[in-house]
Amino acid sequence: MTKPQIPNPKSQISNWALVIILLMGTFLRLYKLDSVPPGLTHDEADTGYFVAAVYRGMPSQVRVPYGYGYEPFPKYSGALFMALFGPTDLALRLHSGFFGIVLLLFTYLWTRRSFGIATGLGSAGLVAVSFWTVCDSRFALNSQPAPALFTGAVYFLWCAMDDRGGDRRWWAWGLFALLLTGSLYVYEAARGAAMAFGLLFIYLACVDRPCFRRHGAWFAGALIIAGLLAAPHLLDPGAWGRSSTLSGPLRSAYHGDFGPLLINVASALGTFSFNGDSFVTYNLPGRPIFDPLTSLFFYGGVLLCIWRWRRPAYAFTLMWLIVGILPSLILGEWTSVLHSKVAEAPILALPALGAAEVGRFIAARLGPRWVRLLVAFCVIWLVVIAMSTGYDYFVRWGESPETRAAYFHNLVAITDYLDDAEYSGTVALSSPFPDLPLDPFIADLRLHRDDLALRWFDGRRALVFPDATRSLLVVPPNAPLAPYFAERLYLRLVERVHLQPDDVDPYFDVLEWDPNGALSSFLPSSAGTVAAGDGPLRLPVNFGGAVELLAYELPTPTVVPGGTVTFITFWRILDPVALGPVPAQTYGYAAVLFVHVLDAADAVVGQEDRLDAPAWNWQSGDAFVQLHRFQVDASAPPGLYRLGVGIYTRDDLTRLPVLVNGVQIDDRVLVSPLEVVIND
Repeated sequence: MTKPQIPNPKSQISNWALVIILLMGTFLRLYKLDSVPPGLTHDEADTGYFVAAVYRGMPSQVRVPYGYGYEPFPKYSGALFMALFGPTDLALRLHSGFFGIVLLLFTYLWTRRSFGIATGLGSAGLVAVSFWTVCDSRFALNSQPAPALFTGAVYFLWCAMDDRGGDRRWWAWGLFALLLTGSLYVYEAARGAAMAFGLLFIYLACVDRPCFRRHGAWFAGALIIAGLLAAPHLLDPGAWGRSSTLSGPLRSAYHGDFGPLLINVASALGTFSFNGDSFVTYNLPGRPIFDPLTSLFFYGGVLLCIWRWRRPAYAFTLMWLIVGILPSLILGEWTSVLHSKVAEAPILALPALGAAEVGRFIAARLGPRWVRLLVAFCVIWLVVIAMSTGYDYFVRWGESPETRAAYFHNLVAITDYLDDAEYSGTVALSSPFPDLPLDPFIADLRLHRDDLALRWFDGRRALVFPDATRSLLVVPPNAPLAPYFAERLYLRLVERVHLQPDDVDPYFDVLEWDPNGALSSFLPSSAGTVAAGDGPLRLPVNFGGAVELLAYELPTPTVVPGGTVTFITFWRILDPVALGPVPAQTYGYAAVLFVHVLDAADAVVGQEDRLDAPAWNWQSGDAFVQLHRFQVDASAPPGLYRLGVGIYTRDDLTRLPVLVNGVQIDDRVLVSPLEVVIND
């Protein structure tokens, strides 16, 4: 008959402590997740676009500069969360929160195995309540799985190299290779941090020969397997798009100017204790990672690792720390909370490591009573850190006007208003960023109504007239209607929706109008003519079957050299498909209107190329007005100048042809001349 096992009180206490830490970490990551952060950034919305494309079974082929579309793992893991919670920004934030908890668990497991239970609990506690990790776990970005997967790889590496028990842990080597591969498919910072494993391999070969003889071949094999599995992604140049941001300081240093690099190194190191990341989107500007007291333990942990550099766990912690913050050392403090995120586990483990060593010192000299006092103090201080994080994150950062502006809270409030509105039909929405992949992607994640059709434009330079007799017009203060438009429209104010009074954009106006009737009053009474090919051409003029020029207006027929030209064009959308197939690697149709001031030799002496009613959103039957303002060259001599008007596709700079009875006669039209005069 076997005796019943008596539970170990210390083990029970540590288990309960871990449960409390997990609950605290989960609470800080889920509390008010639908309202803090107070909106969406363009980066988050772009991430959502790629994740939603996978969720819908049509992965996007878009090629973008900084790698959002090149990171396969978060696209598919995020799509799983969209399958569970819907294609919304909340699903993306839950995705990040989940991996934040996974990071907490792997940090605990790694530090407990490497340094003991006290360090494990302390590290997990700091990951749970640190402002950095809490904030990071609530972003809807593609990078969040990287720290969790990388830390998991470290944990299983340490499991694999643990000689207790005598059995070869092949499963641990396999999980190490698998999780390392996963992290390489997430974020460039993880690909850089993987150098730590190479450094550890060399370290073991030079410093710990017995360990290297036992595990070196398995270690090398696991690294090779991870490299082979990640090779399809690593060999794609697009997967290294963010690395180009590192080139500036390094190029200066290569040419002998170390000043920019040294300044960046100093500012990055200062983020630990003195002056944190200044970018409000990702941090409470200036808030360092550690408070003064925790900083002392952090530096103590660093010194301890240096002192015990012959022990692999301590040496590797330093290696991981250094390569993990290397991008921040090169680029400086700005956005360092993202660039250093793969090193979250070692950075937050070091204060716990220092505190645990202080505890051992006290135990050896003063006895267990004083150790219990230290433990109680550390627990109280963790609670203080948690309270500080909660106040700084949810109040100081989450409610600040700067944060609300950075997260486009005004636009999010507009989409929430439309989501609840009883109205159905077209909505003309003025926006400072109406093109892809900007404001419209935010709306895609927030607005879920099939009975609303949005028309996007920037009211400061353009106005879209939906083909309807009744429509809503939404105008925020950061994209007001140009006076030229506002003075000519009959608009009925439905409601002015007020937000926070101290917001950068504290309200938006909801108006009702008759777009078709408004367009009729906008257009000149007579159609007018233009010149194209060899002779005059009566308006409207067909451009490539996609749009037609209805009319134009030149309020400034005379200007002085260097003066400003104001020119307005009126267009009707015929068929956007006539622009040609959308390139597979672009977000959508992209076109540009041009107005050129031409001298007798056809040289351009003034121009503006822009379109503020973006082509991706064109709908047949709609119309739009584009307002051009630009300067004539100050060197332009007096005389008459021709005005050339046309449109081209942005991807290949191909002008749309001017068509008459389906035959191309030109690629632009010439309108009323502009006279340059010199005032006496």
